[in-house]
Amino acid sequence: MEKNLKKRGFSLIEVLVVIAIISMLSALSLPVYRKARSKALTVKTQTMLNSVEAALSMYSTDFGDYPYHNGEGTGMLVFLIQGPLESALWRGPYMRFKEKEIDSEGNLLDPWESPLSYKYPQDEHSNVPYIIVSAGADRIFGSSDDIGNW
Repeated sequence: MEKNLKKRGFSLIEVLVVIAIISMLSALSLPVYRKARSKALTVKTQTMLNSVEAALSMYSTDFGDYPYHNGEGTGMLVFLIQGPLESALWRGPYMRFKEKEIDSEGNLLDPWESPLSYKYPQDEHSNVPYIIVSAGADRIFGSSDDIGNW
């Protein structure tokens, strides 16, 4: 009977080996997880910018031009796209935003919770009439990880 009792449990060595294996697997998979998460947030930002571009295209069709803005935030842009506007030309809303996508000043936020920037007219990129840009993961405009519509 004593032999059966000893065979039922795990030894301390066995438990420690299992913990060590789990720790090594976690340590190896963490960088892969971070890279995948970063890529997913970048794709989410690009999708958001594409959606805003589509909404701006509809706005431009109705009003004949894109909304003018100096590049500081997107509060005005959110208002014009989401509306309602008191204009006979406005046929929106062109896009709807969730509360968590807008900051307290009305700016559209990227997945890193930093406000996007919108500028029209612009002369920095010849292939687009306006610029919409996210500062990216480092939250600094003008760095290599910026995500824009150009």
